[in-house]
Amino acid sequence: MEPRGHQRRADYAAHSREALGMILVTGATGTVGSEVVRQLVAVGQRPRVFVRDPARAHRRFGEQAEYVAGDLDRPETLEAGLAGVDRVFLITTQSTRQLDWEGHVIGAAARAGVGHVVKVSVFRADENSPLQIARQHGQAEQALERSGLAYTIVRPVFFMQNLLGMVRNCAIYTAAGDGRVAMVDARDVAAVAVAALTSRGHEGRIYTLTGPEALSFDDVAETLSGQTGGQIRHVRVPPDAVGHALEQTGVESWFAEDMAKLHRMLAGGYEDVVTDDAGTVAGSRPRTLSRFARDHSTVFTG
Repeated sequence: MEPRGHQRRADYAAHSREALGMILVTGATGTVGSEVVRQLVAVGQRPRVFVRDPARAHRRFGEQAEYVAGDLDRPETLEAGLAGVDRVFLITTQSTRQLDWEGHVIGAAARAGVGHVVKVSVFRADENSPLQIARQHGQAEQALERSGLAYTIVRPVFFMQNLLGMVRNCAIYTAAGDGRVAMVDARDVAAVAVAALTSRGHEGRIYTLTGPEALSFDDVAETLSGQTGGQIRHVRVPPDAVGHALEQTGVESWFAEDMAKLHRMLAGGYEDVVTDDAGTVAGSRPRTLSRFARDHSTVFTG
């Protein structure tokens, strides 16, 4: 029987220190990337982070990481970042430049002889998807598969962390109707990535990562209210209102349109699916929304 929980992570740490070389983390100051760094450190690794501003990253991670200054818009900077690297954690922000950025990393990793790339993608990544973000990731996945590199792809559904920015004036505004979503905590996505980076047997695998339960946004509002002691409502709005609200925050118009489409698709059950990939790979049950709400109660009540 495979070891689980803390014991399994301790075993990974001992194994990785003996057998694995340097791990490079892209997107290290983001929601998932920063958690990947933290969890790698917890299992005995000292990852290298590829960032535009090493001083800022150093303030976050201190001496627990190694720092290389670079910019994915300047692919020549990847050479120094990848020198001596055995494994790469690949994540980029949602942008029309995403496919180029990831292509730069994949190409440079192949030239550098990297042993394994773990890429964060999106749920149902497919070049024929109605969502541009899913099409971009589908193309990036194909580039990784064609590169000859060993790879693992993780496809999370809706992040629980999205809720931190969605609750406004004690309400969540969505166009998801009664659609249910098995949203996942970014910490559990990071745990799967760390397992793939620090242990064998994940090569060529695609993991669909969900939380343990599919909930409607009415359920979400009720859970947040119960765990925070506040009164949070789910307010149903049309998809165009979702896109307009996002555009007001300064996101690219295509992404706002994608999110409006996604809400309509959520209403139709697009992410009403629960898998056991997160628990199986990471060795512990993924966090419930109740747990997430307790952990972030001060944000929601504030």
